Amino acid sequence: MFLNIFFNEIKYWFNRPAFYIYTVIFFFLSLFISGAAAGLFDFLTVTTGSSNIVNSPFGIAGLFAAPASLLIFFYPSIIGSTISRDYESEMHTILYSYPFSKANYLIAKFLSGIFIVNIILLFVFMGVALGFVLPGTNQEIVNPFDLQSYLDAYFIVILPNLILYSSIIFGVVTFTRNVYVGFVSVILIVIIEGLLQSLSNNPDNRFLAALLDPSGSSAVAYYTRYWTVSEQNELYVPLRELIVYNRLLILSLGTIVLLSIYKVFSFSQNAFTFSFNKKESKRETKSNFGGIIKINLPKLSLDFSFKNDLKKLWDLSNIDFLFIVKSWPFIIIVIISLLINLIGLSELGNVFGTPTYPRTWKMLQAGATFFLFINICTFLYAGNLLHRSRVSNVNQLIDTTPTPNWVLLGSKFLAIIKMQLILVSLVMISGILFQI
Repeated sequence: MFLNIFFNEIKYWFNRPAFYIYTVIFFFLSLFISGAAAGLFDFLTVTTGSSNIVNSPFGIAGLFAAPASLLIFFYPSIIGSTISRDYESEMHTILYSYPFSKANYLIAKFLSGIFIVNIILLFVFMGVALGFVLPGTNQEIVNPFDLQSYLDAYFIVILPNLILYSSIIFGVVTFTRNVYVGFVSVILIVIIEGLLQSLSNNPDNRFLAALLDPSGSSAVAYYTRYWTVSEQNELYVPLRELIVYNRLLILSLGTIVLLSIYKVFSFSQNAFTFSFNKKESKRETKSNFGGIIKINLPKLSLDFSFKNDLKKLWDLSNIDFLFIVKSWPFIIIVIISLLINLIGLSELGNVFGTPTYPRTWKMLQAGATFFLFINICTFLYAGNLLHRSRVSNVNQLIDTTPTPNWVLLGSKFLAIIKMQLILVSLVMISGILFQI
């Protein structure tokens, strides 16, 4: 049954246009990143050249950082959806009656998602390798193809991160049955990773940052920070003590997460939810059988004017806006972003340990980090609002209403604008409070 589940998931993804879209996007992204590093766009930037070999082992490890960091945002829709799709289609009640074990089901689902991600990574490798030999690149800073550089980047940097991040996202989506919660977990992972990497800014904390940084970049930088240009061009990524300890720690954490998922998961469990509202479960009894009651129906006046469409536009945008601000992903993102913003404000005025006055331009400079969370919320809820009616299975009712399409689409766009204004206002309010 393991192979049946595994190949069924692979076949599903091979029939999905999204898989080929992801592959093409990351292929061309990697192609142009490596091509730009090799001088493909020097005629635009008036760059004359560089003494660094762009496809050296050290350079290859750095070039894979951008596509790999972007690919993590697709883990919920690739790895998480392998199991959430059974719940969304409501086929899990039938599927779980089949004679297969929990291990076969979970391992097949997890490995099928890992397999799809690795195919995308394979095209990333191909794009990086081909980008160095594009017409117009500077071949004086490009060495011949070296397979070991790519293998080191994959096995030392990418694979341990892939196992840890994918296991966390797989577990979150499995127990919540919600891909959007998986996206929130990705944001939390990126935030935690950024906080741990920021420890390396202080020389006293670089050892701890190199040991705990889940991305492994701090561990590599611990040994390569003071490399000369010739060393960066010739030496491979050093497999030294801290890098080995960091990679083993990340692999161990990923294994512990997977074992915990297997231990807790049950075919008969319900989705994990939490709420602060305690609802009393009371049995509802219909009491409208006492007799015939005369009901006076209200008189309706139909108004299809442009003025009424504008009113509907505003009212619908308020409904979508309340849906955003009351959702737990938005609340969690706002709380975390405010904490990071306050930490940035407290550290921004210190120049070599000397505090300075919290001038307004410094407050705005610290708020620049907040814009990342504004973009994340925009991307997350733009798609969420568009598919909200379809997820709730009321899209056919909404489509039959005499409401113009521009009102339905414009209300969602206006709700996103309102959300962005609230987030920008939080940057201003937090800066003013810190100054006070």
